[in-house]
Amino acid sequence: MKTITLILLAGLTIMLASCANSNGTMNKGLIGAASGGVLGSIIGDHLLNSNNGSSNSSSTTSAAGTTTNSSSSGGTNKHTGLITGAAAGFAAGAISDAMATKEVQQKYLDGYNKGRSDAIKDLYWLKRDAERPGTEGGVQRRYYEVPVPEHVTTDGVLVEPRKVIIEVVE
Repeated sequence: MKTITLILLAGLTIMLASCANSNGTMNKGLIGAASGGVLGSIIGDHLLNSNNGSSNSSSTTSAAGTTTNSSSSGGTNKHTGLITGAAAGFAAGAISDAMATKEVQQKYLDGYNKGRSDAIKDLYWLKRDAERPGTEGGVQRRYYEVPVPEHVTTDGVLVEPRKVIIEVVE
């Protein structure tokens, strides 16, 4: 009955792994410690007790010929599997938390860069549409080529003769 209860408790802790913390990632450290402790209790303690069941007590013989039995099954030796499972589960949960946090940060940066890219594309298309000549029916554009003779400007620069194109909008 104890094993069934522990298996159900392990299943419950694994189902709770979908709980999220404040930064949007799953909080696996505490869940890992709980499920690791339960699984360590089931597997580790069972294996340690079955392997060391008869070797937990030792007997010593004194010089007077009396035999003393001492048991080492108390304290932390009794729950070694539970402690190791909880520590391993917490370490695995902390590592997966760190990886999930980095993944969330990378996704945020990817989304931010995509948004910047979309904003620049939008600006490009707005500018291109603004510079496109309109299709106004009443406006007519004409271009005239005007010759400019050689002359000297007010600051003494000699300008060579050339042709200038002038746009006239009617």
